[in-house]
Amino acid sequence: MPWAILIRLLARFAAGLFFWRMATRRRTAFPGGQSGPGTPPKPRQIDAQAALDAVRTSVSLTWRALLTAASAAAAVVAAAAGVTIIVLTPRWLGAILLAAGIAFGAAACFEGRVLFLTLRARSRRRRDERLRKAAAS
Repeated sequence: MPWAILIRLLARFAAGLFFWRMATRRRTAFPGGQSGPGTPPKPRQIDAQAALDAVRTSVSLTWRALLTAASAAAAVVAAAAGVTIIVLTPRWLGAILLAAGIAFGAAACFEGRVLFLTLRARSRRRRDERLRKAAAS
């Protein structure tokens, strides 16, 4: 790809981000940053421990999803290569690749199950937090 096209694409992307940022920034209703009578109150302070737990959970879920996808892709590739090699030439190499595909498939199932359980635990935890907030109000 020529450098001119790449630089032009990056410049358009940066300009788009700049205009998006300018269009979506918050503006104060009155000079000095004072809020008007119809504006909502300022949000409460963020709980640092809850924010850290949310980030940790999100990173864990993302990592599990990536591991699941990578394991599933490796299982498909190894199984396809194993079947192809069994049909064409040395059967022992095809058998090794099929065994690797089965192992990758088992790893994908395990990671997917752990991902599903983590998602279910997170949704239950969020539901419990909503119930506690509703009961405290």
